[in-house]
Amino acid sequence: MNTNEKIEKVKEILKNYNKVALAFSGGADSTLLAYLAKESNCDVLAITYDNQIFPSGFLEFAKRRTNEIGINHEIIESNFLDVDDVANNSPKRCLVCRKLMYGAIKQLANERGYEIIIDGNNITDLIHDRPGILMKYEFKIESPFIEANLETYEIHKFLKENNIEYSRSTTCLATRVKTNETVTIDKVNRIDYCEDFIKKATGSEVVKLREANNVATIELDDINNIFDNEKLKSIYDELKNAQYDKILLNIDFSNDDGDLVLDSELSVGKDYLLLRKRLPFGINISQTDKVLKENDYAFISNVQTNESIGYIKLIVDNKESKIFRGGVISIEGNKSKKDAVNSLVKVLPLIRRTVDE
Repeated sequence: MNTNEKIEKVKEILKNYNKVALAFSGGADSTLLAYLAKESNCDVLAITYDNQIFPSGFLEFAKRRTNEIGINHEIIESNFLDVDDVANNSPKRCLVCRKLMYGAIKQLANERGYEIIIDGNNITDLIHDRPGILMKYEFKIESPFIEANLETYEIHKFLKENNIEYSRSTTCLATRVKTNETVTIDKVNRIDYCEDFIKKATGSEVVKLREANNVATIELDDINNIFDNEKLKSIYDELKNAQYDKILLNIDFSNDDGDLVLDSELSVGKDYLLLRKRLPFGINISQTDKVLKENDYAFISNVQTNESIGYIKLIVDNKESKIFRGGVISIEGNKSKKDAVNSLVKVLPLIRRTVDE
């Protein structure tokens, strides 16, 4: 399917729901979902969860966009820095955060008479290290973009082509602090202030300041925006005044809009392509086996699980495939890269990941 066909599939899914509550941040995914739900004549209740550690302007933008789209909007407020697992910044921080968020959203939605809850998770999210995705399954949150196999780049492309405004700063600021370093309100406020300063100094839409051991590392959507002596000096001086010991610039050009399958993940067999996709997390073999066997998927057969060794053998689209505990998905017999992608997107939603302690 092309992007427009996937968008139409999302609309068909939404028409089946009729009355839905939407986890709404104002970012690309939730904004497009709100827009499509409104177009599908759904009764939509957008619910924004404010954990007190989002970038400045986050809440105001969410209020404005829901009003402009013409959907009902409610806000849940909580302070996640009062939660030990979040403040202590353990590897499970995002899992705990999402559990609290989805739990509260589901409770409010049900109180308002909305039994179906949807979120903007898309198929690309399933290949990134986002442990909070597990809470989507626990709370039975529906994800129309995953069901329609929509990728991040397609969502951004559609938003741009249709001139639909969304916020590019909706990531929790606790994610800027290195894992296992305590998150405090002073750190959050400092990061928020410095990111705003860098945005104004460079004209960048997206700025992320990563903090580790009191060292600030700057990331920008367009690195060329910062290469000016006066800009660099003003940013350096301001961040030094904010008491950072050192200021670094991350020149990594990778982004979340990349291909689901890279050319380097494909190798040529006798008369087919072999896909070996390595995910940035481990796979819970027992939970994945449970999902595969509890549901009747027409495209999957002959599931054989060896939990002691740590892999699942199965047939996907009539192709011999394996899922390994270490995070590798292997699919043989692909005729092309597109064919490999088509099979991969069917498997990804069925995988249950592990979470580091």
